Amino acid sequence: LAGIQPEHQEKSPHWVDVCGGSYLFSEDKKSWADAVNQCELYFSHLVQIDSMAENFCLLEYAHTQGIAASFWHSGNDIVSEGVYRQGDGKLLDWQPLWWDGVEPSGGTADNCLGVHLGVYLELSKNSGKWWDNPCNTMFNYICER
Repeated sequence: LAGIQPEHQEKSPHWVDVCGGSYLFSEDKKSWADAVNQCELYFSHLVQIDSMAENFCLLEYAHTQGIAASFWHSGNDIVSEGVYRQGDGKLLDWQPLWWDGVEPSGGTADNCLGVHLGVYLELSKNSGKWWDNPCNTMFNYICER
């Protein structure tokens, strides 16, 4: 019986070392706050994309792995509308590319930011681009440590 695995065995998170960091690309979807909490359970934080180079590196990794999803990251304007901060509270000091050129579009209703990684045939023009959404929307997420 030593080789038998329990049916509902908890899978350990799969971290990848790329782009100068260590990341966990979730397979499940959570609200932004629940994603923040989940990352903290792994002694990490919701990914903080600090530059266009890191953004493109994560996009390229997603392409090589066949990942195609929209992911929460730590960017938000919860404290002050239109003033984007990273998860550590520091102001976003670089200009991301925005989804379809119309994002951010949600005003005070959409305070949490995400990034589309990978290529869906119909959404390929938005690969690597950011969007805003209500924080209670369910999306995949990326943890960073």
